Amino acid sequence: MSIALSTSHHINCNEIKLDGSGLTEQDFEPLLKLVDDYINNGESNLIINLDKVKLLNSLGINSMIKIFTKCRNQGGDMYIVNISDKISQVLLLTKLNTVLNIASSLNDAINKFALENES
Repeated sequence: MSIALSTSHHINCNEIKLDGSGLTEQDFEPLLKLVDDYINNGESNLIINLDKVKLLNSLGINSMIKIFTKCRNQGGDMYIVNISDKISQVLLLTKLNTVLNIASSLNDAINKFALENES
């Protein structure tokens, strides 16, 4: 099964909504290409919305780390929102919850980008 992507623009950031399950590297290629397109356009503040994703395998976790790194390297940031309990457990066990930015809601992430922009 592949991952469907949809996007929304918010003030100071873009949201990428994922829907489905990624099981292979090819499933995550459209996501990584979309992120590259945003970054190449100077838009390096991203919100990854996992509301419709119940579980991420190691390839999905790796993709989140790649996106986070790409955003940070370009002076931006990435927040993950709407994570399931299972994804939360994986992030906790791997201690990635201390590395990746996890916002409590979409509005929380949008507000964090707004505050960062004011600084």
